[in-house]
Amino acid sequence: MPELAVAHQLSKVARNIIRTVLYYDIFDYPLKEEELFQNVSEEMDLLEFRGELNELIAQGLLGESDGFISNFRGEDLIERRIAGNQRAQNMLKRAHRISQFIGQFPFVRAVCLSGSISKNYMDEGTDIDYFVITKPGRLWLARTLLVGFKKVFLFNSYKYFCMNYFIDTDHLEIEEQNIFTATEIATLIPTYGRETYIPFVTGNNWAKAHYPNFNGTPAGDIPVGRAGALKKFLEWTLSFGWGDALDRYFMGLTMRQWEKKFGHFQREDFDVAMKSRKYVSKHHPGNFQQRVLSKLAEKRAQFEHKHGITV
Repeated sequence: MPELAVAHQLSKVARNIIRTVLYYDIFDYPLKEEELFQNVSEEMDLLEFRGELNELIAQGLLGESDGFISNFRGEDLIERRIAGNQRAQNMLKRAHRISQFIGQFPFVRAVCLSGSISKNYMDEGTDIDYFVITKPGRLWLARTLLVGFKKVFLFNSYKYFCMNYFIDTDHLEIEEQNIFTATEIATLIPTYGRETYIPFVTGNNWAKAHYPNFNGTPAGDIPVGRAGALKKFLEWTLSFGWGDALDRYFMGLTMRQWEKKFGHFQREDFDVAMKSRKYVSKHHPGNFQQRVLSKLAEKRAQFEHKHGITV
């Protein structure tokens, strides 16, 4: 354990490095140096970052093994991470193809990979998660068509077709603004709808405060949202008043089902985990966001107690 006199002299940069390692420690995920630099919530020079990191390792506050930085969690996590990275890479081509398919559903304007695969990690039980942006006033209609396809043609399998977050193009800014949502925004992999994804990034510029060093997908690499003839025809047929009525009906139907199924939630937790408005649909029955934020607070408290330092 470092002496407290040394620990209390840690810089803001050093504390941010520790916080980042602790955040990914929640997911048993040691970081490479370049990944840690991209994820630190402090804009800095790379040489300055390396100097601070090396000092933290020398003091015994962080561990380094085979190029991976961690909170002393063991070699088995490195092997686990490498295997999970390979699974994610093997799955990316399929995920991109499915994204293009999702993009051809009526009223879908952009599709991004989210969740584990967007962090370049998948274990054997991980689903492919998608973040979908729709036309305003048709979010619940688009969502129902996609969920209906999954239930009928994929036998309700979530493995390759898990869509748990929808927003519309009039409400691109994510309302919950914290380290968890900033991480999800920064690591999204856009796979369809360049013309919609770019305004989404601009509308969530607040996330840069958490990830000033993070560089996302170059705009030129994002496929544009080209609509086929069938999509255009279906959108036209549902563009009239009865399309509005269907959207309202499917929102109400889904909300009633969720309130019955997840009645054990406290109202405040339900409104975050299953957030449902005309312009947003979130389906996180495990309330993962709150679990991560609570675990992060616990990790920081444990670290502070162990080392006698505030991070």
